Amino acid sequence: MAFWLPLDTVRAAPAGADSNPLQRLDLRGGPLNQVLSDFAAAKGITLIYDTRLTEGLRSPGLHGQYGVLEGFSTLLRGTGLELVGDGQDFQLQRRAATTLEDTQVQDSRLELGSTTEHSGSYTTGSMAVATRLPLSLRQTPQSVSVVTRKRMDDQGMTRLEDALEQVTGVNVMYEGADQVRFYSRGFAMDNLQENGTSSSFQNSVPGMGSAEASSDSPDMALYDRVEVLRGASGLTQGTGEPGGTVNLVRKAPTPTLQASASLGAGSWDSYRNEIDVSGPLNAEGSLRGRLVTVYQDKQSFVDHVGGDRQVLFGTLAYDLTPSTTLTSGYTWQKSHIVPNLYGVPMSTDFSSLPLSRSTFLGASWNAMTFEKNNAFAQIEHHLDDNWKLDGSLNYTSTHGDGQFIGVFGNGVAGVGSDGLARLNNVIRRDNEGDQYAANLNLTGDFPLFARRHELVLGGDYQKEHYDNRVGILANTAQVDVYSFDPSSLDKPEVAYRNRYRYDNYQRALYAASRFNLSDDLKLILGSRYSSFYFNGRFLNLGTGNEPRSPYREDGKLTPYGGLVWDLSDNVSWYASYTSIFKPQNVVDEGNSPLKPIVGANYETGLKGSYFDGGLNLSAAVFRILQENRAIDNGNPSCVDNCYEAAGKVRSQGLELEASGALSERWQVFAGYTFTRSEYRDDVSSTIKAGDPYGQWFPKHLLRVYTDYRLAAGGDRWSIGGGLTSQSSTDTTRDMYQGGYTLFSANLAYRVDAHTSISLVGNNLTDKTYYLPVSNRHRGGNNFYGEPRNAMLTVKWTY
Repeated sequence: MAFWLPLDTVRAAPAGADSNPLQRLDLRGGPLNQVLSDFAAAKGITLIYDTRLTEGLRSPGLHGQYGVLEGFSTLLRGTGLELVGDGQDFQLQRRAATTLEDTQVQDSRLELGSTTEHSGSYTTGSMAVATRLPLSLRQTPQSVSVVTRKRMDDQGMTRLEDALEQVTGVNVMYEGADQVRFYSRGFAMDNLQENGTSSSFQNSVPGMGSAEASSDSPDMALYDRVEVLRGASGLTQGTGEPGGTVNLVRKAPTPTLQASASLGAGSWDSYRNEIDVSGPLNAEGSLRGRLVTVYQDKQSFVDHVGGDRQVLFGTLAYDLTPSTTLTSGYTWQKSHIVPNLYGVPMSTDFSSLPLSRSTFLGASWNAMTFEKNNAFAQIEHHLDDNWKLDGSLNYTSTHGDGQFIGVFGNGVAGVGSDGLARLNNVIRRDNEGDQYAANLNLTGDFPLFARRHELVLGGDYQKEHYDNRVGILANTAQVDVYSFDPSSLDKPEVAYRNRYRYDNYQRALYAASRFNLSDDLKLILGSRYSSFYFNGRFLNLGTGNEPRSPYREDGKLTPYGGLVWDLSDNVSWYASYTSIFKPQNVVDEGNSPLKPIVGANYETGLKGSYFDGGLNLSAAVFRILQENRAIDNGNPSCVDNCYEAAGKVRSQGLELEASGALSERWQVFAGYTFTRSEYRDDVSSTIKAGDPYGQWFPKHLLRVYTDYRLAAGGDRWSIGGGLTSQSSTDTTRDMYQGGYTLFSANLAYRVDAHTSISLVGNNLTDKTYYLPVSNRHRGGNNFYGEPRNAMLTVKWTY
């Protein structure tokens, strides 16, 4: 595990301090000056400082084994302060500007915090994505993963899908070349959070298709880390599929000045610029700010396809009192893209056509624009040393519009030897979305039976409205896919024909407590009480006809339970249970809504933590059971709404993960997943019990990446590499794809204290493969994955 400490301070440390033995400490959090005084008293040393340096600063405390220097370095991390002195007398001062040596003194014994920026680590100290309680990965009784800031930088991750493609057990499914959906353990991940405030992935809104999305993927330059929970999230998400939850944690204003600027250039005329400035805005440091900007002009290996992206992120943090901090901010993101609408068709015999990976079968005027405006505010108030109240508000407005046409290969039949295929009409879309969310949490600890226990009480509010218009102009002309000219099609005027509106509304109360039954045994019990409402309205603009499909569920209770038993200082066994509930936007023959999908999520395993959390290991087995999924009712005389709630599905498997430091120079991530999901009852004449559910998910999925800082060359070089590998998949249209492995690598060189150069390469063996799409067929939705590519980035930091 890494920490940043000036090298001259280490050299100046006295023999007395260095020889101070590691001592087990359990210092309660509170104002920084009090925690520093408690630590100094415990070590028997004198600490001198101006109390104005620590005004308004708080500390989570110190838990673990620490010597003098290690303990002070942990307590002062992120405060902008440093320790100087000799003998038994020390004092604090503001940290000087960062030097090259500052980034190279590491100690694997120190405990990580939750913030990953500047940690140099592939893991984190704590996260609350599973239970709302801030727990370490080892003490969380479910499978959780994190993509840290260092890992995003090492691998050049700029989109959310880039990050989730590197998470254990997560399948990134492309609904189109520019719209994705995320799955885990065979089920969708419906819930996206930003700093714990929930919203829906637009592709998961009941009844709403991926083409109706009004936003594209969020840019990763804004975030400190990505937290991922796999499996049902009963406490944080009251309704939805049991695939899991993604929590994006924004970068925060820092108490000291820091700045960075980067410029990258890569394959296919791709360019990207990032600027990130953060620091105090007044002399006292009580007002802090951060500004992040991004400009990206990224073309593609596919002819005509590409676009640009602009991002602006600003946030302010103000200490209203020593115990209260208000944080607010705003994000603007706008993208112009030329979409690759349907990819390429396949041959009628299911084989690939002799088309280049650069083939574009759309009009040269195809275009889509996405714009997002997001405003947020958070307040955190420490009631005392043990209790904290925090609340957040979040509003996001999104808009997407465009017009396009593409070749769709004769329906699903594919293209014959004559090379002829049909266009799939001109489509014009105008999609808008408004998402409101609020969250309030009270967390703390309380005494019971001579022990202290943790408790969280909270409430969620979520309201979403989407208003989408679509127009279609018939054009199914035949074209030759081998001689097609994108500029040969004229851009027509298209009138809107239909309007689709969706309303989602959810409110909930939840509570969870971790009972410390003994030093080694922890029990987590909780529940969420939720109410849901959603409605789809589909207006024919020509006839004025507007059918609706409302659904309401009041007072649904979702219980949660988890047990963690520390078998040793480093290894714990855990088990957990949560229920599953998802309303269905489907009606039966009598036009009555189907019963909700219900089920349960079971999980057990072992977790290991070494170097005080610097290296985390886990092994888990899981089983998910669901019933009442909508299936064909088997009635041959049925005309409309031929569904019944009778489908039963089971998903089970194994997950293994390692993340963090193998040494002070070596960071590693490795994750393996085996998943088998299947129907438990006969569904139709073609789908029987035991048949796979979601055959487009691979049974085996392996992801590995590692980064090593070389001692040679003055600690200036680092090198990394890894792979993603998956087994074969299929689709309901029999589009089989064999297993494949992709290799990637990065090389970085620090020129001086402020400048570094990095080179990231992907698909190094230039493997030809198709992106995973659940609805691939011979007519279309076949998108080639990126060929071998590289990005060279120069970064300046202060």
